[in-house]
Amino acid sequence: MPALVRHDTDLWSSEYPLDWQAGLVPIPVRMTVIRLASGELVVHSPGPLSPALREELDALGRVGFLVVPAAHGRFAAEAAQRYPSARLLAAPRAPWRRSSLVFHDSLADQPPAEWAGQLESHLLLGFRLGEVLLFHRPSRTLVITDLCFNVQRSASRAARLFFRANGMWRRFGPSRLIRLLAVSDRAALQRSLEHVLDWDFERILPGHGDVVEHGGPTALRAAWLP
Repeated sequence: MPALVRHDTDLWSSEYPLDWQAGLVPIPVRMTVIRLASGELVVHSPGPLSPALREELDALGRVGFLVVPAAHGRFAAEAAQRYPSARLLAAPRAPWRRSSLVFHDSLADQPPAEWAGQLESHLLLGFRLGEVLLFHRPSRTLVITDLCFNVQRSASRAARLFFRANGMWRRFGPSRLIRLLAVSDRAALQRSLEHVLDWDFERILPGHGDVVEHGGPTALRAAWLP
């Protein structure tokens, strides 16, 4: 079974479980891989690099960029060691940093020049997590991290109870904790979301849960701007 699932011509992702809440709640986490026209790969939210996953990545192209979202950095050091020539990117003033990693650039509204015309970025304003959204123009795909969840299945009863209690079970949208604690300026966040909604995307790849293949703008607007 392939480690990567292909969503479009130059777009793949891999999902892995991450133990949360002292190991009681396994939560699905997605690593996204985008291949640029140059053949270089952008790896967003790097996950555990199994031999099968490393082999597939190496077959796709050279890993040129590692994008490390806030709170999604557990495997960043492993990825940086495996791909030492890759540029390590994170949001400016992201609440998550590791002293052992040297970030080459901050990623906000000005993506690397190599991404021009293919991959755009936007730092969410009014959102304490320092989340940067990516828009892959060729596949009309929006890549998000913790802005919205879409957890549709879990073999863990404890996880299902937690997801239900937190309003993130079998629905696309923010968790109650995110809505309560992560929003610092609702007006600024709304302006940011309107900017994102101007992008011509159809699919959404969330950091947690199932892919939204169709109707992405409608789903995002309903989640945050009802």
